[in-house]
Amino acid sequence: MQTERRGGLDQTDPAARNPELMATVIDLLREAGYERMTIDAIAARARVSKATIYRHWPGKAELVAAALRHRQVAVQTPADTGSLRGDLLELLRATATICITDGDLMQALIFAMRTNPELAQLVRQHVLPADQVGTVAVVVRAAARGEIPAEAGERHLFHDIAPAMVMSRIVAHGLPADDAFLTQLVDQVLIPVLRHRSD
Repeated sequence: MQTERRGGLDQTDPAARNPELMATVIDLLREAGYERMTIDAIAARARVSKATIYRHWPGKAELVAAALRHRQVAVQTPADTGSLRGDLLELLRATATICITDGDLMQALIFAMRTNPELAQLVRQHVLPADQVGTVAVVVRAAARGEIPAEAGERHLFHDIAPAMVMSRIVAHGLPADDAFLTQLVDQVLIPVLRHRSD
């Protein structure tokens, strides 16, 4: 059986077949927060029946995780600029844009994960790993060019540092993640981490 795909989305996935529902979940998560958001409210705003929702997702936590995962699918792999440095700058610019656009969503999600273990587990298993798609793509290309050692892709430190420092700069400190900051991050932190060779 061949999977139908449109715009990179798997049309056999119930989330991909219900984009308006997924958007409604994200909007209500921003507005009300996880605890106050209800399936009734989601169904009413999205104009779908609760039976339709429960047919695919057993509860609110699973529905929220699906909506977050669906939102990630639209994020494209960073452009291949031909160099590790260029790719990293493009990746960080995209990350900065997401942090600015989704800062309120991130804060709502972080709070919800601290108070709801079920949601936290689902996000860690099904949402957060997809956040590394962009960094993995950059590392694989750089290793193929011979710019970094092949084992660099297994360095979890790199995959954690790149988004964390951009998010901290924008969300925690309220400072701009401009090209001057991103270039400093790439040249002084990320490239040295990736080019380090273990003895």
